[in-house]
Amino acid sequence: MNMITLNRPLEAEPLRPWITHRTRSRFASLVTSCGLASVEAARLDESIARGFFEDDDAGVVLTATSCNRPLFYPECELLSQFLSQDLVLMRFDPLDGATFDVLLEGSQTWLCNYLAWRRDGGALWLVPAHTAGPFFRLSKEGLDAFEGAPYENGSQRYAGIIRAIETPSFEGRF
Repeated sequence: MNMITLNRPLEAEPLRPWITHRTRSRFASLVTSCGLASVEAARLDESIARGFFEDDDAGVVLTATSCNRPLFYPECELLSQFLSQDLVLMRFDPLDGATFDVLLEGSQTWLCNYLAWRRDGGALWLVPAHTAGPFFRLSKEGLDAFEGAPYENGSQRYAGIIRAIETPSFEGRF
């Protein structure tokens, strides 16, 4: 019989909790779709299993969790500060799908509740779930912030979000 214990180890406790298989699957899709790693990369499997991917050349850290907001913010703030890089936190819920939180290097303020957006053959963008806020392009060059939207109207916004859901799969259950 499995027993749940509330006692925590005195040392060597992992900074991050383990992530579920479904979250790992979506996280692998995120890392490969933005061009930070190819599917053949040897370190990709290990990074995906840990739910943590760092790219020094791009200056960005990607991490994933199944926890709801605001859980996991202090740990991510430590990672971002220690590595001196921008951080993108993917939160995956099987019912709601994936949302993203962004912590820019040197900032103490989280930018929350972003959705994946993609143009045909284009880079992966993180757009606010609501209309206000900066827009981010996530690519092999790193995380770039833009004031203007990558789309011109609401129908392009909707089509890009659906395209990002379909390839790669960031969707939840509808």
